[in-house]
Amino acid sequence: MKSGANGSLKPSVISEGFEFIGEIRSNGYLTIDGTVRGKLSLHSVQIGSTGTLDGNLVCETVHVKGNFSGSLDCSDLTIGSRAVVDGKLSYKSITIQRGGIVKGELRKKS
Repeated sequence: MKSGANGSLKPSVISEGFEFIGEIRSNGYLTIDGTVRGKLSLHSVQIGSTGTLDGNLVCETVHVKGNFSGSLDCSDLTIGSRAVVDGKLSYKSITIQRGGIVKGELRKKS
């Protein structure tokens, strides 16, 4: 996806009560407050407290406040205090807040 002359993209939102199934590719930012199932490749993703992502995610930064299951490849991963994360996670740096639940395979990239 190409952006304007300044090179910035406006953030996108999958709202609560909305379900998306498919593939999303962008150099921008996505906030998920609804449900997404599929393959995502973005710069940054935030899964809100009401959000669910089930699938493959490749991005620079991800902040999970809700639910994630699947495979994740990112640089910076933050897992919030009420988050539930289950899957194959690959990251350069990780922060897990007290109360965050993490299941699955964790792999730190060099």
